[in-house]
Order: sequence, then structure tokens, then C-alpha cells
Amino acid sequence: MAIFTSTEQLNEVMERLWNKIKADPEMSRQLLKSKLTVRFYYREPEGRLTLDCSDGKEMKIFTGENNVKPVVEMFMKSDVAHEFWLGKVNVPVAILSGKIVSKGPVQSALSLLPVVKPAYAMYPEIFEAAREKKAG
Repeated sequence: MAIFTSTEQLNEVMERLWNKIKADPEMSRQLLKSKLTVRFYYREPEGRLTLDCSDGKEMKIFTGENNVKPVVEMFMKSDVAHEFWLGKVNVPVAILSGKIVSKGPVQSALSLLPVVKPAYAMYPEIFEAAREKKAG
């Protein structure tokens, strides 16, 4: 059974997480410095999140369809994203094994992994809150 019960739950969790990352001065500064635009495609359930740091001034977060052109695209099962945010996925190994498929200059995105590592501690609380909301 999939970790996320619906696209709505997946979007809620990922959007809340990225908004917390955006609110963190150090993480957001480093991400904005990259000027990258990354789109994450999730399946089981389906979902899409776009992180746009292209102007270097404001981090924009979009769920679902949008007209923002990504530089890097990452494709994975939603469960793989969940495991990643728990700190249990080695992204280069996941790419080599096909658990994550990437398009574009993925090395640029990989260089940001240490930047988002502090978000691993934020994720469990965000996920549990969404799960409890669904159960309640």
C-alpha cells in the first residue's frame, strides 16, 4: 500500500515541507543562489511539484500543472520521495538503480542535497500531521 493515500495528501505534505524550507533563511539562500528550477513528478499517487528559484530572489513553489519550464526533472514513486525525506535514500544510487529517473543537468540538483538535509528533521512532523488530519 502506498504511503500517501491521495494526490491531495501528497501535495499538501510536499507543499508544506517546501514552504518550511523556503522560510529557513540558510536553506532558501542556498537554493536561490542555485537559480535552478526543478520539477518533481510523483506516481502512486500522481503528483507534481515545481520549485522555481530562477530569479534568485524568491523561491516559488507550485503543485500540479503549471507553465514554469524546469531545468531539472526528477521522476519517482511517491514512496521514494517519502523515504528520501526520512533520510533513507541515497539519490545517486537511486538514480543508477532506476528508482529515480532524472532529466537535465542533474549534477546541479545533486549539489543541493546537503543544502536540504536539515529538512529531514522537519518532514516527519509534517507527514504525521497530514496523516492524522486524514484519519480524523
